[in-house]
Amino acid sequence: MAFAVTGLLLVATHAALAVSTGAFSDRKLAFTVTRNGTPIGSHVYTFDRHGARTDVEIKTNIDFRLLSLPIYRFKHESHEVWDGDRLIRLVSNTDDNGEPVTLDVRAEGTSLKVGGLDQAVEVDAKAVPASLWNRAVVDRQRLLDTVNGALLKTSATDLGDDTVTVAGKKIPARHFRLSGEYNRELWYDKHDGALLRVRFEATDGSDVEYVRHN
Repeated sequence: MAFAVTGLLLVATHAALAVSTGAFSDRKLAFTVTRNGTPIGSHVYTFDRHGARTDVEIKTNIDFRLLSLPIYRFKHESHEVWDGDRLIRLVSNTDDNGEPVTLDVRAEGTSLKVGGLDQAVEVDAKAVPASLWNRAVVDRQRLLDTVNGALLKTSATDLGDDTVTVAGKKIPARHFRLSGEYNRELWYDKHDGALLRVRFEATDGSDVEYVRHN
């Protein structure tokens, strides 16, 4: 039974961001990952700002079981370093169902050098963050997979205003759909641009959601 979540996360290039990293200074966004409504793991962003520098820690831990039998496990840890609105470094380590993957991204001149594929490559500066926490993912057409460094083509559709309930509180949101080589539905807080919810269809046809609880 396939349940691939590789590429759940994407990371940014140094292109201008739609949301300033300062908006999430010293803040944590915590989500429960569900499959067809059943919790299977967690996804957490932690932001720490010191002057112009912002560090973003991202941790995903998924343990999908069927009748107590382990079916799919995914553990991902990523560290982004931002200088203002520019990504200057990203390192990620992933255990994709027993297969380890390491990625190293660093700014060099006007581009990003991405290591972790078969060889290091330079990425177009117009590629965008897609750690999903940053609403800039809906404004660009290139996303960099944070697990393996692959560059993905996508387009966004603005689905209008919506409301998302977080910890019992209804929050005005803007709803978007990403389509192409990376498909996600995303909801962002209309006030501060913070990520509120994520939904997508997994490779086995199941409905996966990130449900925020803080």
